[in-house]
Amino acid sequence: MTENLEIHYLYRDGANNKRCESVVLANPQGKTPEALKQAIRTRFSDLQVWPDILHFQPEKLGWPTAYFPGHDLKGDDLNVHEIDEIILTEAAATVFSQAAANLFRRS
Repeated sequence: MTENLEIHYLYRDGANNKRCESVVLANPQGKTPEALKQAIRTRFSDLQVWPDILHFQPEKLGWPTAYFPGHDLKGDDLNVHEIDEIILTEAAATVFSQAAANLFRRS
């Protein structure tokens, strides 16, 4: 059985408050967590500021966001999330979107 990919990510607002979210992505091609990180880095290359933090916008992949209620880009709030970790799992997929499936076509 091919293991799926579980992605843990967080939103950090301008005051450094954090909210976490996670999804499980179907992985029929047996991609590694490192391959998914690279695919996300490639897809969201314009959002990368610091080399040790992988930024992305989950809403562009059809994934839930972790924005706080009242999220406002006119204030100190940001429009990016951070990947915390990506692991292999036997858990069932929780998100199904063509945008996420297309990640590996870009890398």
